[in-house]
Amino acid sequence: MKSLPGSFIKKSLIAFAQLMLLMPLARTFSPSAMIGDSSVWIVYLPYGMSIATLYIFGRAAILPLLLAFYLNYQYSYSFLIALGVTLAMLIPVLLCGWLARKLLGKRWRYSPATNGVGIRLTLIGTCAPVLTKFMMIAWGHFFPVPGAVNGYFSSQLNMYTVVGLQNMIISAVVFTILFYIPLRAVGSPAYARRILLGCKKPFGGKQSLTSALVWLGMLVTLLILFCSPVHHLLISSYLIPLIFVLFTYGIMRFDPLLVIFLWALSCFLLMYCNVDVLTNNNIFAITFMSSTFIAFTISLVYISAAFSKSQRMQQVAMRLSLTDPIEQRPNLRALEYHLHQQPTGTLCYLHLDNLKFLGRHYGIMMRIHCKRSIIDMLNKLLGENEGVYQLAGDGLMLFLTEDVTQQRLESLREQLKDLKVYWNNTVVDINYAFAAAPFNVATDDLYRLTGQLSYLAERALTQGGISLLDDKGALQISSASEQVLMLARIKQAIASRRIMLCAQPIVNPVTAHSYYEVLARLQDGDEIIQPNEFIPLIAEFNLSASFDRLVIEETVAFIEKRRKAGNPLPCMAINLLPMTLTEPGIAESIVAIFQRYGVPHDAAILEVTEEQSLYNSQAAAQAIEVLRHQGFRIAIDDFGTGFANYERVKSLKVDIIKIDGLFVKNIEHDRLDRMIVKSICDIAKEKKLSVVAEYVETVEQGRLLTQLGVGYLQGYLHGKPTPLETLP
Repeated sequence: MKSLPGSFIKKSLIAFAQLMLLMPLARTFSPSAMIGDSSVWIVYLPYGMSIATLYIFGRAAILPLLLAFYLNYQYSYSFLIALGVTLAMLIPVLLCGWLARKLLGKRWRYSPATNGVGIRLTLIGTCAPVLTKFMMIAWGHFFPVPGAVNGYFSSQLNMYTVVGLQNMIISAVVFTILFYIPLRAVGSPAYARRILLGCKKPFGGKQSLTSALVWLGMLVTLLILFCSPVHHLLISSYLIPLIFVLFTYGIMRFDPLLVIFLWALSCFLLMYCNVDVLTNNNIFAITFMSSTFIAFTISLVYISAAFSKSQRMQQVAMRLSLTDPIEQRPNLRALEYHLHQQPTGTLCYLHLDNLKFLGRHYGIMMRIHCKRSIIDMLNKLLGENEGVYQLAGDGLMLFLTEDVTQQRLESLREQLKDLKVYWNNTVVDINYAFAAAPFNVATDDLYRLTGQLSYLAERALTQGGISLLDDKGALQISSASEQVLMLARIKQAIASRRIMLCAQPIVNPVTAHSYYEVLARLQDGDEIIQPNEFIPLIAEFNLSASFDRLVIEETVAFIEKRRKAGNPLPCMAINLLPMTLTEPGIAESIVAIFQRYGVPHDAAILEVTEEQSLYNSQAAAQAIEVLRHQGFRIAIDDFGTGFANYERVKSLKVDIIKIDGLFVKNIEHDRLDRMIVKSICDIAKEKKLSVVAEYVETVEQGRLLTQLGVGYLQGYLHGKPTPLETLP
């Protein structure tokens, strides 16, 4: 964006005023040394000041530089000399500045200590001084030059030529920053604040404060020793490398721009105040020390640039680590980082129901779009120091700074319901549920609480959509944790084969023939885990096949043990959990267990649920077919509680039907239950299937069931479950 004429003129006037004020001071305090009978500049500070002015004001500095340099030289020299020095010094600087802009872009003037260091040092730090020297020699060739300044315009190549070139290179490389920072800070309050923050940063923490104070103390001590009027053999220029080491450490510990500024200031003090650094009448020592300062400054600037780049990359990496790469929104790690700044508050899990299901139809981009829209809307509703964080799956985590009330969560939920999220011109229908709990970094585990709130938010969908964890909520979290602990106990019990098998008789009241159903319990130390505690978790966490294999193997081993002892072999009915038959190779695995123990297949009946036998996957149907082909009898457990119709019953390929106790408990008083049982028995008779009734507890129930056609009875009427070892 081009500057307005008024702004351009204002900048030019400010630049001119600063140059006219500082130029005499810069010339006066430029370090010099006596070589023979003449004084030579070791550093010509106005040269570095011209570069700093160009960095700060850009094109607005061109005319002020030309005028200010000419006017200052006119007081001391003739018109031709003043003009020659002005043009020789400024034209190379302006030309190299133009080339730097072409190479570095429009922001070439900014961050001179860290941005485009190689190009700056080559063009402005080296090429510009060399061109200046050539132009001064050329000017001296065409125009008469008085003896006082003839050495600077002379075409003779000697050590004076080297010193003349070095004083401009040092000024450009070392001292430009000495003018740049104060002048820019004066004209830009924002830049001044940034410099001030950079100065404060080393004093932020206790450890940083200590190291900063020690570093500054050592620097001040060395400068006092080197610059004091008292001279000693032990305090000489050979100790200057100590300052080099000190600044090498400082550039990697503190603000690089500040350290380079202090280095330039230290160089000025050493050159201006210490006679051992720039020894009079020894031009070779002067050129050597000047070269040393130039070399170390270039090294320091490159270290600064590399360190600054490393810091920027670390900041970028930090930002990336705190952002979800897909959603492009803050993630759980960002929440963890935020909690270090705000250690107490309320964590609130937002469950987005239906999002996964809808994503299967519309695709993953729909899910990304929906979550972004919801996060952006919530951020508008939240207060200061509150935020929304992306989680994997169908949830988001909110951090709220206050104690959350039911009313606030209800308000957020209602506003989310009003949010219309469109995808392909269709409104995406999402249900929302919240679960919130107080959080304190000192006492709570973020990841554990996140998992617990996720569980509770899903449950809240059927309980009003909000689970606010006060005292009641704490019990819910406790319940969730208990389930996790129970799962661990179950897994350990299965892995350690800590299982207790019981058997309940199934009796034919007419023939007195009987067999037994195997009922399993898990053992955890002295405690018995009942089926109603472990069966739901086994089914939910895909442990069905492992559990059933264990039950089958222990049962078959019991049968084999009785055979070896010469006892009669009982027929045992073994339950298979609903998901077991969907396990690949389960039928072959069951057959292999029986073959390994040498137990005949007809010694066992495998009980499956009605859903497995009628509706389950093709894999389950194939497994049942394989087992029947191998000689196993199949029983349908809990028949009548599923969704079977007569058409499907006709296709049953089983041997036994077990009528659920639901139709048995009230059969004495419920005519409809009797009709249902009679209907089942009639169908079973036509298909030549055996019928078993469960939960038979009274003699009258047994009599009625027998009259209706039930062949076998199971329940407390004929015996309670007892350990396998107690069977006759």
